[in-house]
Amino acid sequence: MTDLSNLLSPANRSQVVQELTRLVDTTVSRQSGLTGMALKSAVAAGKKADADAIPKGVDKFLPQIVDELGPYWSAYTASGQQGFGQFLSGREDEVVKSILDAGDKQVDSMPGPVKKAYSTLRGKAAKIVGPAIPEFGDIVERFA
Repeated sequence: MTDLSNLLSPANRSQVVQELTRLVDTTVSRQSGLTGMALKSAVAAGKKADADAIPKGVDKFLPQIVDELGPYWSAYTASGQQGFGQFLSGREDEVVKSILDAGDKQVDSMPGPVKKAYSTLRGKAAKIVGPAIPEFGDIVERFA
């Protein structure tokens, strides 16, 4: 198996960003209740300010994602298990924490509407991100 730097290669990066953007959109659309309303409103405001806000954010954040997932990828490739998404879902709490820690490091460089949405929903992020971890891992593995 290869390493995760392949996600950043010119041959793969735009497709990775496109698929992760699709995952973000799907994850947001699945949300319900007050959190769902707040998240959908924040995403809509971000897209109104810049129609490409989500793909731009994913693209900017991709190197940090690769860094955070590196240790998990190494453990996965050494484990002999099949399916990075399944592997990550068995470690959902720590994977979500790693991803959110990376987001916390980037929050100050985010566009205003994205920064506001992230800050507002940060406390509920694990509940939002966690269910998408298996699909997220599958996307990563496809391009690694």
